[in-house]
Amino acid sequence: MPSGPIGGWSMKQYGFLALFMVLLAGSAAGADVSTRVFMPARRALTPVNDTVSAGYYSTTTLSAVDADLAVGNIKSGVTIFGKAGTVETAPPAPSVGGAWLLVPGDSALGTRDFWVQKYEAKNVSSVPTSEPAGTPWVSITQIEAKLRCEALGPGYHLLTMPEALTISRNIENNAWNWTGGSVGSGGLWRGHTDNSPANSLAADVTGDPDDDPYVGTGNTTPSIERRVHQLSSGQYLWDRSGNVKEWTDMTCTPGTGAGYWYDPGSFIEWSDGNLSDYEKVRAGPAGAYTSTHNAGRYFGCPATGNAVLQSGSWSGTVYAGVFNFSANDNPSAWDIRIGFRCAR
Repeated sequence: MPSGPIGGWSMKQYGFLALFMVLLAGSAAGADVSTRVFMPARRALTPVNDTVSAGYYSTTTLSAVDADLAVGNIKSGVTIFGKAGTVETAPPAPSVGGAWLLVPGDSALGTRDFWVQKYEAKNVSSVPTSEPAGTPWVSITQIEAKLRCEALGPGYHLLTMPEALTISRNIENNAWNWTGGSVGSGGLWRGHTDNSPANSLAADVTGDPDDDPYVGTGNTTPSIERRVHQLSSGQYLWDRSGNVKEWTDMTCTPGTGAGYWYDPGSFIEWSDGNLSDYEKVRAGPAGAYTSTHNAGRYFGCPATGNAVLQSGSWSGTVYAGVFNFSANDNPSAWDIRIGFRCAR
């Protein structure tokens, strides 16, 4: 076959003629010629990954491709592909009750971000107030502590057990809170727990409220009497361990298994096998820590309806710690070593 133009037609023109004949044959057989010529193969978006290949796509919406792209799944203040989020990850900042800290929620514990009083509540004109001056509001029952927190306004409440554990686990996982400088090294700071002096203490009232974490204890670094713990947010929480015991809003039922709280009759370590099925998950350290690490000890629940105290007091010694747990008292009990703090 000779090369080059034939009969005045170029090879390109012959190519177009051949394509036309193929399409014409398809049309005679009932095919849609337009789709063969002008419509490339359509691709489909997928929620499996975020890769979008080049190509032609049918008209759709991203929320139709992935139903999880919805306002109820997006944080308030954030807009993604035109979807303005409505999810509130934390309640509004408190406007009463003194100084508060925002605690990051823990999805594993079922908590979202929440506010907690920076200091143990003080009695300021019968209002539970978080401030460094003065000693904690003590000799108060769990029943009254609940009412005092709720009286602050909508959303305010006595610290719940999941919130208390969220705080303690956050402290546990922060190297700043360990005497050895890394998580699990040495022990956690235990606060004012050596009964010297034999009373509760005010916090640091100087210009920098967190620069004297041993105030009133008579101790200095590296004593475990440091009264301040650091949250993952970088903020400092006072007396989460020691000074005075703190009510939570929880009551207990004695027994074994899920939903029940073991009663050993005395303080035991969190490493005790009787606590592994439920109690340690709900109130203890995530790691294998005991009073040797200044984590605190577990007392248990001797009677249905007893209320839960945490932290340990100024005389708590080895029993005190951020994971100290005692349900030995009923909700009407009170003592000069028992206080509380509110949350929102």
